[in-house]
Amino acid sequence: MKRFLTVLVVLCVATALFAGGRQEAEPQEGEQEVRTLRVAAPPWIYKKFDLENYAKEFDAAHPEVKLELIRADKWGGPTYITEWKQGTTPFDVFVGGSGSMLAPLIAGGWTEPMDSMFTGDMAKDEFVGGFLSAGHYKKPEGGGTYYPCIPFVGEVSIIGVNTSIMKDAGLWAGGGPKPIPGWEPEEFRNWFGALNDASDLGAHVQIWDREFMQYNYCGPIKAMTGTFMEEDGKGFDVTSDAAKRWLTYLQEMHDEGVATYTTTDDQGYQKWKTNATGSFYAAQGHIMELVSVTENESDIAYLGWPDADKNGSIIWTHSVWIPKVAKNKDLAKAFIREVVFSKEMQQWSFNNYGKLPVMKDYYGEGITWFQDQMPTILSVADASSPIPLFTDLQEYLDILFKYLPEAAFGRMSVDKALQNIQDESEGLDFSDLRAQ
Repeated sequence: MKRFLTVLVVLCVATALFAGGRQEAEPQEGEQEVRTLRVAAPPWIYKKFDLENYAKEFDAAHPEVKLELIRADKWGGPTYITEWKQGTTPFDVFVGGSGSMLAPLIAGGWTEPMDSMFTGDMAKDEFVGGFLSAGHYKKPEGGGTYYPCIPFVGEVSIIGVNTSIMKDAGLWAGGGPKPIPGWEPEEFRNWFGALNDASDLGAHVQIWDREFMQYNYCGPIKAMTGTFMEEDGKGFDVTSDAAKRWLTYLQEMHDEGVATYTTTDDQGYQKWKTNATGSFYAAQGHIMELVSVTENESDIAYLGWPDADKNGSIIWTHSVWIPKVAKNKDLAKAFIREVVFSKEMQQWSFNNYGKLPVMKDYYGEGITWFQDQMPTILSVADASSPIPLFTDLQEYLDILFKYLPEAAFGRMSVDKALQNIQDESEGLDFSDLRAQ
C-alpha cells in the first residue's frame, strides 16, 4: 500500500495509437454525435479499484460516449509533455499520480484546473481535509492557488495496535485501546513500557527506509505541535524542543529494546505479522495485513499519537487529472465525478484493499470491515498534511537519511544529528509547489 506511492507508470507503446489525429465518423442526420473519452490508469488502479467494472456503468449511462480504457504500464511525464507541446494527448483523463510524479507537469502548467468540480457532493468541505490539501497548489504563473489535480485515494501514517497484547498489558478499557496519555516523559515511557512487558518481540515497530523516515520523524512532531516545519518554512523542524524530544524518544526506545526499527518495508511488515509485537506505525492498509495471519479484524485497533486527533499526522495520495490540451474536458470531468468519486468504487477499494476514501461520507454505511475503527482513522487523516514538494526535496531527503536513522538507531547523538541536518541543508531551495 505504501509502495503504491512510488510505483512508476508509463503508457504502453500501444497507447500511442490513441494519440491525436484520430478521426471519428460524422453523425448522420438525426443521430446523436458520438465522442470518444480515453481514460488511462496504471494496472494497480484497475485491480484495486475495479476500474473496468465501474467504467462499464458510465459507458452504459452515456450512449453518446465511446469509452476507451488504456492501461498505462509505466510513467511517461516527459513523453506526455512532448506530445502536449504539439497539441495532442494520448488520453483525456488519467487516474493516478502521486505528488512527486505530477510535480513537473503541474510546475509546467500542463494540467487542467479542477476547481470547478468542487460543487454538490464534491464540495471542498465534503473531503477529508488532509487528502484534499495534497491537491492544493500555487499557480505556476503566480498570483494565487488552485487545484491542478484532485486526490481520489489516500493513506495515513497511524499506529496499529495488537488488541490481544494490549489487553495483556492492561491497556484496554471500555471496549477499546487506552490511548498514549501524553508526551511527558513519564507517561509516554510508562505506556510503552507496559506494552513492552506484554510483547514477546517488543512494544513497537517502525520502518526506517528513505521514504518512511519522513513519516516517522514528521508525523509525531505534527501531532505534538500542529506542525512539522521550521517557522521560516525552510525544511522540517530540527530546532524546537519538540523535535529534540521526539528524536530522543526514538533513540531511547531503540536502545532500551522497546522498539524495533527495520531498514526495509518488507522487514517491517513481516515483524508486525509475527503477531508478537504490540504496535506498528505505518500506513493504515499495511497495518491491516495482520488479519492475513490472525484471520480476525478485531485483532487490530488504531491509535494516533497524543493529540493527533486534532493536529493530525502525515498523509499521501494519488490524484486524478486532465491534460490541458484534452479536447473532451467535459466528458473527462463527468467520468471523474460519476466513476472515480463514486461511493461504490471508493468503498470497494477500501473493503477489498484497505485504500482510504477521500470523502468523509464514505467512512460510514457501506464499509464492510473495521467499521468501529473508521472514526479514529478519519479524525487523524482529516487533520493531517502531506510532505511538502520542495524544489530540492530529493537533496534534502539525502541529508535527512544520512543523519536521522543514525540518531534513531543510537549511532549518533540527537543534538549532533539535528545540527548536521541544519548545517548541510543550508542553501537548499525550500520553495514548495503546494499551497499552505
